[in-house]
Amino acid sequence: MYLKILQSTKKDRVSAMYPYGDDFDAVYEIQPAYAEKNVAIVFETSELFVPYLNVALLSLLDNIDSSNNYDILILSCELKQYVEDELEALVENRPNVTLRVINPHSMVERYIEKAHYHYLEINYYRLMLPWILKNYDKAINLGADIIIRHDVATLAGIEMENDCYLAGAPDLGYHGRLSIDISPDELGMKNPYMYVNADVLLFNLKAIRENINKDTLMNLWQKKQFMCAEQDVLNLAFDGHVKLLDLRWNVYPERMTSEYHIEHAPESSIATWRNSLNDPYIIHYAAVPKPWDYPMVGFGDVWWSYARRTPYYEEIIRRMCITAYKNEGIIPQSIGLKGALIIYVKKHCPKVLRPLAVSIKKLLRW
Repeated sequence: MYLKILQSTKKDRVSAMYPYGDDFDAVYEIQPAYAEKNVAIVFETSELFVPYLNVALLSLLDNIDSSNNYDILILSCELKQYVEDELEALVENRPNVTLRVINPHSMVERYIEKAHYHYLEINYYRLMLPWILKNYDKAINLGADIIIRHDVATLAGIEMENDCYLAGAPDLGYHGRLSIDISPDELGMKNPYMYVNADVLLFNLKAIRENINKDTLMNLWQKKQFMCAEQDVLNLAFDGHVKLLDLRWNVYPERMTSEYHIEHAPESSIATWRNSLNDPYIIHYAAVPKPWDYPMVGFGDVWWSYARRTPYYEEIIRRMCITAYKNEGIIPQSIGLKGALIIYVKKHCPKVLRPLAVSIKKLLRW
């Protein structure tokens, strides 16, 4: 059992090799990077998503304040050393920003090995976050498919009572689907319209540790196969203990499949969404097509303005060309909601149902 810590000449880098068994908590120690005004920001990522994570990080760094300290933590089990180095280079010469890459694999390994239902390993990290960051009281948790346009220190400063475990923006796409294809009783929530999206969250880590049993939480999502993985589990486990954020902290763009779902939400929710489009604090490309597949989605120009500044710009272009080729010309023609729906069906429709989908497309003259 050991913990290996490597010191970098640029920033402190933690590269940990963790013990197996039930005693791993004894050596897993991640300390806040700063003693004062420490704003903890956590991303989970696979290596595939690193180019898009770079875009999100650049937007974050463009909206920081010198009066705060930003403690960025990247959770992943598969990043190569050169990828870690490129991520760390983003925060060079910024005295109030640190970036560390953490591999929490051993903290979730035993849960993965015992799992009846299978999820991505990075999904486990989000559920385990209060214990991965056991020396932190609060942390912002973000997805990689976002653009940040407002200082997230403001989000971190939101007050949370001890019986409030999460703060998140209402998931209006989910709200719309409650009248389309999701039963309001699906998760058994007291009020399904309190369901929040998990890619922009403020965790009250201290309160969760004090009131929630780790094993109970980690075993909850083995009760059944949850459609939205850890997002469903967080909403179910913390039902009645969630604070709703201003929707501007998690705005879904137009011309994505989420627009169709939102249009089936309550009228007040639709109005709130349309207002939030005027001044989004965080743009969240939550649905399909993604801006890196189809630049004409809402706020696609904003995303690409950052993509051009990353070392992965050419790789992003290469991937987009491959996607366009695989879709046989659908993407260039897919302007608007109709096109987004065509792409979604093409990607997710089971093969056995595709002849029916084609017939419906012809009937609708799409």
